[in-house]
Amino acid sequence: MRTALLTVPALIAVSAPAAAQGQEQIVEVHGSAVIQSSLPAARQAALADAIREAVEQVLGAYISSSASLRSQEATHNDTVESTEQFQQRILKRADGYGRVLKVISESHSSGTFQITVQVAVSRGPLEQQIKAFLARKGDPRIMVLIPEEIIRNPVPDPAAETEVMRALIQGGYRVVDVRQTERLLARDQLRHGNLDPQALREIGTRFQADLLITGEAFAEELPTTPDALRGSGMQAYNARLEVKIIDLATAQVIYSGAFHAGGIGATDGIAGKTALSNAALKATPELPRTILTWLSGQGQGAGRTFTVKITALPNFRAVTDFTAALRATAGIRSVSQRHFDQGGAVIEVEYEGSPEELAALLEDLHLSVTGLSAGEITATYSR
Repeated sequence: MRTALLTVPALIAVSAPAAAQGQEQIVEVHGSAVIQSSLPAARQAALADAIREAVEQVLGAYISSSASLRSQEATHNDTVESTEQFQQRILKRADGYGRVLKVISESHSSGTFQITVQVAVSRGPLEQQIKAFLARKGDPRIMVLIPEEIIRNPVPDPAAETEVMRALIQGGYRVVDVRQTERLLARDQLRHGNLDPQALREIGTRFQADLLITGEAFAEELPTTPDALRGSGMQAYNARLEVKIIDLATAQVIYSGAFHAGGIGATDGIAGKTALSNAALKATPELPRTILTWLSGQGQGAGRTFTVKITALPNFRAVTDFTAALRATAGIRSVSQRHFDQGGAVIEVEYEGSPEELAALLEDLHLSVTGLSAGEITATYSR
């Protein structure tokens, strides 16, 4: 299976022992509960509410209550679970992921108990849940190539690209590892605007990637030095980052956004890179939400498009009969035949569901699925 990794949004960091920081995320949260039977019971309920809030913060974009996340998850008994149900299932067990470190304040009035606490949330178990969720969606390989420039200075190690990759990897996705020479060539190709469908498919094939995160970034010195920096010798820069997420199989742009941020440093290079990194930090929380939506075949625009490669077809009539049957199937939005020869056929299928759901549907139509990735299915005609 081809692979990938997504970005966990930056969260509020509170001082913690160095050994624990990689395993736990510490957040300050508020909890409340209605006083019903007794104050101790209400306090316990408020603590549980605070832990739940902490877990929800750490999961961020993955289990947020955003209405844009309407992805589906196939469970062990072949029922379908929405992301909202997935969220509630995790949060019902929030006390298994979080523990209270410190009570900052507590009070009660007007029949409500309120408490403010520091909670340590175990990230490892949550990340495993997210990875399992993504694996059921096809687990795409993600490539990050963002050409960038600090005005008047070359950028040998792009800061925005590095920040996006770091965030994706920390989130549990797999990012395509590209050799530096190949990365420079591909980045240069993108810098010159070569984003036609054929070029994008070639990039996907060459690097075995399903999604490309690309765009453009630049940083430039502020025209006037802020009063706070005047006389300090520090430089101040502004950066703009434009980000696109592209489905390499179809060249469909599934996300586009622009972000601005500033940065300061002792030199032009440091100030520019800091500004670029800060702009990338603003962008990264949007990426998991978008990719999860894409993985589940949901979105504001067209449905998700899959490439289906079929071998052992006896003749062209078999291709036309199969595509006609596929078009008449529930959940299929469109079917386009792209190629046919003695080696087989290639078709593109726009489908509302996930890769594994489409694979099951294809097997109902007399195909034997032999390969499955985030954007491509290979199968053998078995009638």
